[in-house]
Amino acid sequence: MSVAGRKAGSHTQTARVLRLLDRLTGRRTGVPLRDLSDELGVTERQLRRDLLALEEAGHDVELAPRDGRATARLVSSSGRSMFVTRRERYTLLSIRRVFDILRGTPFYEDVESLYDKIAEGFSAAERAELGHFGERFAYVPDGGTKPYTGKEEVLDALQTGVLNRRLIRYAYRAATGKPSRGVLAPFAIVLYRNGLYAVGQRLGADVPTPLPSPLPSLRPFVYALERFEDAAVLPRHRFELPPDVHLADLFEGAFGIFFNGEPVRVVIDFSATLAGRVAARVWHPTQRLTRRRGGGVRLEMQVVNTTEVVPWVMSFGPHARVVEPAELAARIRAEHLAAAG
Repeated sequence: MSVAGRKAGSHTQTARVLRLLDRLTGRRTGVPLRDLSDELGVTERQLRRDLLALEEAGHDVELAPRDGRATARLVSSSGRSMFVTRRERYTLLSIRRVFDILRGTPFYEDVESLYDKIAEGFSAAERAELGHFGERFAYVPDGGTKPYTGKEEVLDALQTGVLNRRLIRYAYRAATGKPSRGVLAPFAIVLYRNGLYAVGQRLGADVPTPLPSPLPSLRPFVYALERFEDAAVLPRHRFELPPDVHLADLFEGAFGIFFNGEPVRVVIDFSATLAGRVAARVWHPTQRLTRRRGGGVRLEMQVVNTTEVVPWVMSFGPHARVVEPAELAARIRAEHLAAAG
């Protein structure tokens, strides 16, 4: 059921006004109201109320026609002049292409907004050249992309939680189908294999009272964003990270997105057929490569969690053989036999 003058599924007014402020800040020319209403998921009538809320908060908003369309502009938003080189313009478009995999998320919208703000200062010739640059850089996703349609409010809440260190009340369904609810302190958002993941500490079903500050150095977990069924910011509950918690440290030794576990020595022999391909890449920071008789190569590394080592080794087919640990070799053998069956 939708409220009159408001599209179903739109964000709360506070979230919309903050996004509206981000969208207008730094723009020297007005943004069409229709574009803003589509981006925020509201009618133009509701958008005008949000613009009024911006004015009441002390921002000077100008409504004026441009090319026959009603637009909005922050009068106090003075754009900085900058010189962007041809190479930088190409790189800018390249970044924009990479973020195509996050279409429908706040990240994609923010990159588009940033791109538009910078492009405003380009000459007509530079804008035309950008169109040609689109044929000179491509990003091909490996393994497909994840659709985030319908997850806009979840993503917005998690991003707000990460940026402002706010607790999130959430509902989640694991890959096994098991549902869970609770309160999450989100540390960061991670982009991995074209998918978004939240890293954070689960605090239980209810907010601890009083909330420890900083949070005790407990065990954080990784949550796939598409598995969140609901997420809402708890505005009055702010958390502080322990001084010894750093994102880079969490993923130290990890092979992929999973970082919980004890370090394990992994040794894999690759055939001569794929030795060149294996040796051409850095698969893990701790890896050590040695040539073997016959042209093959041995890879040794210390991995914290071998969950994603399994599909990685299997992708090489008969050209990869696990020497150790024995448990990893047995698991891969079982997976191959199950597939053959």
